[in-house]
Parts: sequence; C-alpha cells; structure tokens
Amino acid sequence: MIALAREISMNNLLKSNGIFDFQQKVKLRLETSSYVLKTADTSLELVESCKLRHEVFYREFQLADHIGVDVDQYDSHFDHLIIIHKESNKVIGTYRLSCSEFSSVSYTESEFDLTEIFKLKGPHLELGRACIQKEHRKGATVISLLWRGIVEYMNLSGANILYGCSSVKVESTHEAALIYKYFNEQGAILKSNSAQPTSQFKMPDFAKIYSELPQNLSAEQVHFAESLIPSLLKFYIKFGAKIASEPAFDREFKCMDFLTIMKKEEISLSKKFQLIQ
Repeated sequence: MIALAREISMNNLLKSNGIFDFQQKVKLRLETSSYVLKTADTSLELVESCKLRHEVFYREFQLADHIGVDVDQYDSHFDHLIIIHKESNKVIGTYRLSCSEFSSVSYTESEFDLTEIFKLKGPHLELGRACIQKEHRKGATVISLLWRGIVEYMNLSGANILYGCSSVKVESTHEAALIYKYFNEQGAILKSNSAQPTSQFKMPDFAKIYSELPQNLSAEQVHFAESLIPSLLKFYIKFGAKIASEPAFDREFKCMDFLTIMKKEEISLSKKFQLIQ
C-alpha cells in the first residue's frame, strides 16, 4: 500500500508539472563506445532524468525526500541532455537546457537579476540541474561528453550566450567569499554586464566578509578554495567561462550558486579538447 501510494503521489507530481506533455525542442544524438548522449525525446526519458536528479540531489546529500523525483515547473519547458550507459541501458548523466529561441522561461532568473546579461547579443542558452551518477564521475569522460553535447546544442539552436547556476556544496559565507576571491585572482570574474543575486538569495554579509580577505590569497587558501570547487565548474572555467555575480545562497539545496556565463566565440573546447571515447 505504501509503495502504491508513493507511485500515485509521484505520478500526480509529474502530471502537475506538465511532464507528460513534454516535447523535445532540439533533436541531438552522439555516441561513444560506452555511452549515448541525446536530448530526451519522450516523457519517459525525462522521468528517468528526474529520478537521477533525485538520487544525486536528495539521497546523496540527505535532503528532504521528494517522492523519488526531482521535478519543478521549469522541466516541461526545457530540453534535457541525457547520457545513457550502453551496458546497463540506464540514464547516468543529465543536464537541463533552455534556449531563448524556444522559451522565455528562466530558472536562473529566480536567483539572479539578469537584466544586464540579457543585453548581450543572443540567443541565450540556460543550463542547470547537472548531475552524474556517482559510479560514473571518475575521470573526465562523462563530463566531457556532456560538454560536447552542450556545444552541439548551441550549434543546432543558434545560441550565442551560455549561462546558468553552477552549484558549490558549501553553506559558509566565508567559504563562498574565498571561492569568489579565488576566481577573481584567476581572472575568471566578468568585469562588465554583471548581475546580482535577487533579494531572496542574497547573503547580506557577503561584501563585508569578502573585504576582510587578504589582498592576495595564500597558497593554503588557494588550495582550500580549489578543493571546494566541483569538477564541472572547474571544467567551465578552464574553457573560458566567467563568473558574472557574487554567489547566491540556495537554502533549499544548502549550496552556493555561482552565475556562470560564456560567449560562444570564447569557447575553446573545440580547439583544445578531444572527446574521450
């Protein structure tokens, strides 16, 4: 009875968020020897993506349960990159995308004032809800495949600006300020067209704590900051992404979100990186 009630609740949640009305916007498919990367083209594939997100975002970090799926009102408006492991035939990676050519809905806009960002020549492609199953996170294979899919999606959709929230699993304002200082010293802060967190996500004491950091971080502080930054965000910065705002504090997921932005012409991946098979 409990399992049946849970299944009914899950289906009601999916239905209320329009998942069964989902339609693919851009058709994309790439293959390697071990994986298939594609845009989800059925509601069933989208549900599998939402189940993976729940596994990573809720179970791994022991957050409040959401009936087995991580889903919200944005999902039916977005496309979803998924990576299928050929051997197990399971979705082991996913990334949510929304191009302004197809939808004006933006999740990132709930956390940041994007007025200046939207002035940049578009179309704009929003990224979010990235996750990879724990067993497939070693090495750069799956991350590089997701990134190759993003680049291909930009080509197919005509998007010129890529942006989104990059989450870092810290709750301390001091650690968030340290990471932001580290990005500044690395030349990774966007100096113009910058944004600010919305009032709900802003940390009132961030500026004060940031100003108290030393003018130049010590080697120990640099090492500590680097240890806090997840591989995907390091990957972005390596290939030309910039941080366009002080971080926003996402209280629901207990993490700091860094607004990450990149212009298509600045993406260096295609020249410097070969897809790992």
